Amino acid sequence: MIRVGVVGARGYVGAELVRWILSDPTLELCAVVSRSDVGQPLSAMHPGLLGLTELEITAFSPSTLSELDAVFLAVPHGAAAPLAEALDAAGCPIIVDASRDHRHAPGWVYGQPEWSQHALSGAKRIAAPGCFATAIALALAPFVDQGLITGPVTVCAATGSTGSGASPSPGTHHPLRFANIRAYKVLRHQHVPEICGFLSSLGKAPQLAFTPVSAPIDRGILATCFIPVTPGIDPQAVLHAAYDPHPLIRVRDGGPEVRHVRGTGFCDISGFACPDDDPHAPQNVVSVISAIDNLGRGAAAQAVQALHVALGHLPTTVSQTPPNLP
Repeated sequence: MIRVGVVGARGYVGAELVRWILSDPTLELCAVVSRSDVGQPLSAMHPGLLGLTELEITAFSPSTLSELDAVFLAVPHGAAAPLAEALDAAGCPIIVDASRDHRHAPGWVYGQPEWSQHALSGAKRIAAPGCFATAIALALAPFVDQGLITGPVTVCAATGSTGSGASPSPGTHHPLRFANIRAYKVLRHQHVPEICGFLSSLGKAPQLAFTPVSAPIDRGILATCFIPVTPGIDPQAVLHAAYDPHPLIRVRDGGPEVRHVRGTGFCDISGFACPDDDPHAPQNVVSVISAIDNLGRGAAAQAVQALHVALGHLPTTVSQTPPNLP
């Protein structure tokens, strides 16, 4: 058993990490850390865990945590770096950071399991990708890898309210999002440099125009990418060639839906080309649509998957739990 701990158990990503770890037969959850409720049962913080764990919440102790095999950081952006420094000084074997503090930072491996397997193998410091970055990068990566993109890419992606964290604000609080849809951070989202930085490791990263949309759902991302390519490209063939060996990325014949990936570590993806007989449609643009659960594939499940790759485990070690049906 791999003995692990989670720092930042109160937030959505921390709670999701706990859920994935408890359901993983190869991992043993040995410590949960939070600044609040120290000494209280974890099930008091997250009542749904009643009967599933007897762990109590502890304070942050680098020396104690460093006795484990791996530690996940699920704290707000900006708070992870000093915690990682303390864990590093204490000799923590493996650190997986779910915040953006170490993405593309020196000494850290970007934890994209399907495209960074070689770099992840044996990695001790892993930066888990962001949620929008995951949905968009997985859609674009096969085309960058094959050098098929001929110009700037346009993306519109809708996201659920949990992507903004557990602390409500006027623009993110779910009651204010309910029965509403709006664009925000238009052409200025912080994930764009992360996406382009990752894609640059595969080939020539295209310029990216990205508009995120706040959707009236609690979890999930649906990204629609418009990609200029050489005419005649079959986007489904490109996706199948890239992802058929990877069981957690499912290439669908129809359009992906958030409900099909809710609560899972899957990414569903599809590619579409304009009809040849449509005189109004461009023949040099394809559309690739991807769907993920922002807390699962976009955060916790992918962080756990990256740890497994680092340890040399098969990618199917991460649970292929089906979504809630229908």
